[in-house]
Amino acid sequence: MKTFISSLLIITNVLFAQFGSQDSGGKLIPEQACYDVKFYEVDLTIIPTEKAIGGTVSITARATQNFRDIILDLDQNLNLDLIEWLNGSGNLIYFHEQGKIKISFPKEIITNQLFTLIISYSGLPRTPKRPPWDDGFIWQKTNNGEDWVTLTCQGGGADIWLPCKDHPSDEPDSVSLRFTVPDNLICVASGKFISSIHNSNSTKTWNWLVSTPINNYNIVFYLGPYKSIEHEFKSITGNKFPFTIWTLPENYEKAKTHSLQFIQHMKIMEELIGPYPFRADKYSVVETPHLGMEHQTAIAYGFGWKNHKDFEFDWLHHHEFSHEWWGNLVTAKDWSDFWIHEGLGTYMQPLYLEKVFGKDKYISYLKSIKRFSNQKPVAPRGKKTAGESYMLDVYYKSAWIIHTLRFYLGDEVFFKVLRRWAYITPEMELATDGSQCRITTTEELIDIAEKISQQKLNWFFEVYLRHASIPKLHYQKDSQKLTLWWEVEENLPFQLPVEIKIGDKITRINISTSKSEIIIPNNSEFVIDPNETVLMDLIKN
Repeated sequence: MKTFISSLLIITNVLFAQFGSQDSGGKLIPEQACYDVKFYEVDLTIIPTEKAIGGTVSITARATQNFRDIILDLDQNLNLDLIEWLNGSGNLIYFHEQGKIKISFPKEIITNQLFTLIISYSGLPRTPKRPPWDDGFIWQKTNNGEDWVTLTCQGGGADIWLPCKDHPSDEPDSVSLRFTVPDNLICVASGKFISSIHNSNSTKTWNWLVSTPINNYNIVFYLGPYKSIEHEFKSITGNKFPFTIWTLPENYEKAKTHSLQFIQHMKIMEELIGPYPFRADKYSVVETPHLGMEHQTAIAYGFGWKNHKDFEFDWLHHHEFSHEWWGNLVTAKDWSDFWIHEGLGTYMQPLYLEKVFGKDKYISYLKSIKRFSNQKPVAPRGKKTAGESYMLDVYYKSAWIIHTLRFYLGDEVFFKVLRRWAYITPEMELATDGSQCRITTTEELIDIAEKISQQKLNWFFEVYLRHASIPKLHYQKDSQKLTLWWEVEENLPFQLPVEIKIGDKITRINISTSKSEIIIPNNSEFVIDPNETVLMDLIKN
């Protein structure tokens, strides 16, 4: 498990280091808040020999209030060639400065008015030093010398390659993708396959359509000499949908055998939290020259078609796959709530192990990731950028918070909560038209948990999510009396039960910030929290 822990420590350090110059999200300024993007149409030529791109992006948006000026995002590495206002009258005034496109309309755009901009651009997109945690285009070669190209942009946002509104709160309803590439390469992209067309200049144009809302950082393409592996899968809803593995030819046989477990990943995830959300498009896994990313309907995978050395499953695929629910189906409105993506995504790995191998594996996995800094809240209040929100605690500590919530609520209630966090109603589980997708907040998840459990839980989340330190459980043993009490940051109200094992018997006792007492018979051994069900610091007084 050391490899796993080291990998995520490296991830976190790299993220902190690189987000200073290219960051995503933060507080929306008026020129961004005044419109809602409905549709992106991307038509892009990719030239691996020159490491260059060029083409157009059409953006259709709706005005949420009256305005004359808006701001879009586009990396300064790329050249802005032209902006056209489709069906508009008058010339647009625009500037491209410091990664922002400032656009002035010749007349006021009225609330609810739809408008479409066609933006032509070109250039040499940035390249990452350590993908996927450093953003940019990855211009790689396979062992046979063929081009192998993709990109990652979670931290910095899609504006590293597309003009867009770079904020997690604004997902387009759909996206059309058209990539013209060398004709010896396969192009796999987000959404469902529409067509491929041979051109007369040794290129081929691939058309894909994302039919549901999507985070802009999850819009992706992959180029390579791929071979496909088709698996049969029938959802718990009865729907069949494409389930495809795209691998380099030299890894085909290995991937064909290894990827069989991905079917089990899908089956158990559907059992736990509801059907795969994007049945109308597809599910695919694409081999990449970087470790992995949760690109919607086309998961990036670069773990080498192998299992974790200490656990009998492919943790990398499972983690990225879990984001199809936590991150893609349910998207945090602001990066300050990024624990919803990564914490819940991380927690799905021990849940999977429990279903397949039993409770001991569940606990072992959680123990292996019990490493926290406790320097910042995992869900701070206020608007944050991606760089401000990334930290190891968002993964590990958040998973342990959910583990503790499970203990407090009990399995029957907890798994109802977990399912409704993913799909707020049973009817939403059946939707495939995009209405199943939603933008969420920590407050909404708390409300759902309280409604289903029929008890107040704000005290729990206030301590665990909104504050940096974890609760301290003090205990003192005098003669036959064991005294216990909670200490929490800012002396907040907190009453969480803990199990005490005395001899062979386990007793659950309620403990608050006031002192609680329990009698320990003479010569009896006792263990506090014997099953490690609570996230806490245990302090002997």
